[in-house]
Amino acid sequence: MAHRLGLALPLAGMAIQVGMASADELPELGGEQPSLADELASGFYSRINLMAYTLFQETEESTLNPDNAAEIPRYQWVLNPRADLNLSFRNWEFALKPRAEAIWEKWEDGPRDGDDQDSSELFLTEGWVRYRPFDELTLSYGRENLQWGPSVILSLSNPFTRDNGRNNPRVEVPGLDYYRAIWIPNETWTLSTIYNYGPGRSDDVESYMSGQPTLGGGRAAKDEFEKIYAVKLDYTGSSGYASIIHSYRESDQHQTGFFAGWNASDALLLYTEGNIKHEGKTGYQFGASYTLEIGPTVNIEYLRDNNGCDDGPMIGCYLEGKINTRSVLYRQNYAMIQVTDNSSIPDLEYNVRYLRNLDDESQRFTGILEYDVTDHVQAYFTGNIFTGGDDDEFGTLLRYSVFTGISYTF
Repeated sequence: MAHRLGLALPLAGMAIQVGMASADELPELGGEQPSLADELASGFYSRINLMAYTLFQETEESTLNPDNAAEIPRYQWVLNPRADLNLSFRNWEFALKPRAEAIWEKWEDGPRDGDDQDSSELFLTEGWVRYRPFDELTLSYGRENLQWGPSVILSLSNPFTRDNGRNNPRVEVPGLDYYRAIWIPNETWTLSTIYNYGPGRSDDVESYMSGQPTLGGGRAAKDEFEKIYAVKLDYTGSSGYASIIHSYRESDQHQTGFFAGWNASDALLLYTEGNIKHEGKTGYQFGASYTLEIGPTVNIEYLRDNNGCDDGPMIGCYLEGKINTRSVLYRQNYAMIQVTDNSSIPDLEYNVRYLRNLDDESQRFTGILEYDVTDHVQAYFTGNIFTGGDDDEFGTLLRYSVFTGISYTF
């Protein structure tokens, strides 16, 4: 769009200046206008990803999951073709991300011990239409996975979903349904209005698909969905950024989220994120990332969520209704250290993370590997080890999980 305006405006000015000139004095515009078919072809983009993966996980015997009462499968094999289709045409943009899943699962403990089942599904994880009436304004309607914020553990500032997808980057965070208007008056400021009018895919996704199941059972029932209205203001400066997001949800009432980051040096980034609930409690995160000269980046992070349950037994938190099924974590205090590197070893990116629950001292160890086998083939690995007592958060559902996959992209 900017490129076309960059050509059209000088030509329009030129035509005005020579409006009274004779035809032989007019400059040559050079070439014919592109046809409609040429415009559509030049604005179309597609990416097809054929992914297959397996998930092996062993459940933990606990007061909340005795004899695998949650019916978490031991094995899972998934074939998951993914298509990303995008068309930019003049002031319009259209996007579709259709998906297919063929799943086979098997249970080896609990009420379904010895059972297996297969299923398949076609669905739309994301899809939207955007229109720019003029350069500074974009109007958007459709299903999207809206993510923002610098934090690794989760995103406290996001009123729509706290899951930022970083625990297993190969399992997609489901999109929600939105109306949005984005106004960008200059390079420094952006103002967005957002209306989340539907649950999208969030009510259809099982939590155990990621290898890190949640106490909410993995589904947000349709009758539990609540519409959310939000306004988001973003600032981007030469050495930092900041955002504030005010939202309204019918049951939670008003919430103000925020995040900010400051480049203290070329290697050091300091950041914070959080929310203030006007009729309830607050939460905040502080973190820092430092990139070493040899390549790896080290993150440290502290999370305090006053809406979480204290250090009592998890069964008590659950029975007393102190666990929000929309949450990713359920306690109040966490500390994390992470090491990531995508440059030291050719074709390999790794992420090693340690998360400690400071309330009940349970722990989660996560390792993520991505390896470029060829220009079109990638191999993936995500492993988790959970340690804690049977009434602690990370000792409640799983002992460990192993996710391995391979994909071909064209």
